[in-house]
Formats: sequence, C-alpha cells, structure tokens
Amino acid sequence: MLDENEIIWIPNNNYFPRRNGYSPRYVIIHGTAGFTSAKAVAHFFKSTEGGNNPVSTHYIIGLDGELVKCIDEEQGAFGNGYVSGIPGTSGDSIHHDPWWSRAINPNYLTLSIEHVKLSKDNSDELTERQKHASFRLIRAICERHNIPKRKADAEGGITGHFSMDPINRHFCPGPYPWEELFAFLASSTL
Repeated sequence: MLDENEIIWIPNNNYFPRRNGYSPRYVIIHGTAGFTSAKAVAHFFKSTEGGNNPVSTHYIIGLDGELVKCIDEEQGAFGNGYVSGIPGTSGDSIHHDPWWSRAINPNYLTLSIEHVKLSKDNSDELTERQKHASFRLIRAICERHNIPKRKADAEGGITGHFSMDPINRHFCPGPYPWEELFAFLASSTL
C-alpha cells in the first residue's frame, strides 16, 4: 500500500474548486519535459500562481521515487490544458480519443501525475524507483475514486496527456511502461 507519510505537500492555488461538480474518471500520466526533481517542479508550479499561464498537477514523481503533492484530489488541477485535434484514435499527433469533449474542461474529470524527465522531449524511460512509486500511486488513486484500473475508454481509466492534446502534447508522457502498469494493477497479489 501507499503510505501517505511518503508524500511531500507543496500546495499551490492553480486549481478548479470542487471540479465544477464533476468527479474524476481518469488518471492522466505526464512527463515534465525538463527539471531535475519533483520539488523543483512543484516550486515552478507555485511560481505560476496569479500569472498568465498558471499550471499544476496533483502529484509529481521524482527520479528517485520522491512523491510530491500539489493539489488536493477533490480539486481539478490546471494540468491538461484543453482538447486539441479531431476525434479518433489517439497516438498519431492528429486525433484525440473520442470520449474527450471540448464542451467539458478535461481537468474536471482527471487526476494528473507528472513524472520528472530530464529530456525536453520526454524521451527518458522512468527509473525503477519512479516506476514503483507511479504504479503504487495510480493503484491508490483508482481505488479511492473507483477509476477503472485499465486503459482509458469512455467510462474512465488511465492514459497519457497525448490522449486529449495530440497537437501540443503528442510527446507526453513519452515512454511509459503501460503493459507493466496494467499487469501490476490486474495482479491480485500486490
């Protein structure tokens, strides 16, 4: 299980209060496209409060597996921007997955997790410690919010930022061990 004492709290005010009445149905995986630590990302998010481009996610996972929380899960983080592209099957830098709608802010429906990646193009693989922390955090989030522990579809689940913003975030999160994650989540012994 995930020990809440492992999580460092560095809050900011870049969130949508109470998700405008919506409940989270998706976990969105992100890569930081730069930065060296989870704390550095959290302090960057905090520095954007009140600015023209406020950003944040619920959690950040450092290269060493360090977990930082920035936004309470009951709030919608400013993590996903908007829906770009045209409906279809994501992954081609043109289409967003068909369940995303421009009529609903995707931040109302999602819990976002950043993974520190040194490369600006998110090409880094996760470290073993990041992967372990990520899998445990995702499992805990899914259990708390009754989010399906599988690849996302119209009913909910887990996917990357590319799923909703193929034009600007086609490279986000970069390499992620999806099959390992889903095997971990499906295992009844973990």
